[in-house]
Amino acid sequence: MFTSQAMASGSFRIVSQNMNRLFDDIDNGQYYETVLSTKEFQKKVTLAAQNFVIDLKLPDIIALQEVENINTLNQVIRQIWQISNVRYKGVLKEGNDISGIDVGFLIKPEYRVKLVKQLFKETKLAINNNDLFSRPPLLIEVCKESNCIAVLNLHLRSMIGLRKKSKGHRIRIKRLQQATAIARWIDQYQTTHPEQSLIVIGDMNALSPPDQYVDVVGTLIGKPDNRNTELYSQDLIQNDLIDLTQQIPYKERYSYIHQKKKQVIDYLLINQKFKPKLKRIWFSNIDYTLSDHAGLIGDFYW
Repeated sequence: MFTSQAMASGSFRIVSQNMNRLFDDIDNGQYYETVLSTKEFQKKVTLAAQNFVIDLKLPDIIALQEVENINTLNQVIRQIWQISNVRYKGVLKEGNDISGIDVGFLIKPEYRVKLVKQLFKETKLAINNNDLFSRPPLLIEVCKESNCIAVLNLHLRSMIGLRKKSKGHRIRIKRLQQATAIARWIDQYQTTHPEQSLIVIGDMNALSPPDQYVDVVGTLIGKPDNRNTELYSQDLIQNDLIDLTQQIPYKERYSYIHQKKKQVIDYLLINQKFKPKLKRIWFSNIDYTLSDHAGLIGDFYW
């Protein structure tokens, strides 16, 4: 059995990790689904479990993107338990992605799950009535003793195809409408839960400063920068969020490498009512045997 030093009792660690299309070895009949061999699937599950136990020291909450289904998540949970004797709770809701990838959570057993809610699954894109979200945002509210926290896990539309003549405009509109819908939700949530600590985390597939088309991250924070963007984004959040990712030293501030360019596309945002105090935030090294994304790790005084 591997050993890992867990976080101190007064600490809270949250991680976001894109799993780079972690499919299982079962054919579910979806057209764009990938079916791994059992050997390859078990190898990926073991790598994931070892990363969470040994490298990341058993985070309290792990927000995952690009996981196929609850079976895939449960296999990771089982492997973590075999390595560490800690049995996480798994949360995943099936979305609309044509290949079957979803967002989900691993939650340490000492946390009580108050709420699991998938947002915008039925919401349609205005210009063609297709699904607005392939991977709908997933909200959890969890408590440990008297301390509660809400976490919204995002995996937004990628930047692939932004400049294509045939579909670029549709993609740009979709990215704007996704950010707008979430920003409206954040503002409403803060109004109805005025004392709630909120984290918005995940693979937002957006740059900061923004690309030339739309400021996705700025919209989600409540400070859209429209000076050099094709599409105008409204300021929809009365009490702006804080992008903690900006506190990572500049040379270490990247979660993805595209055409040899280091980029931040994974973020950790908090609201101004957030009660835990930040100790440290950083990106792991990109381990391409696990994913093409770095992990994003935040440590807090709980």
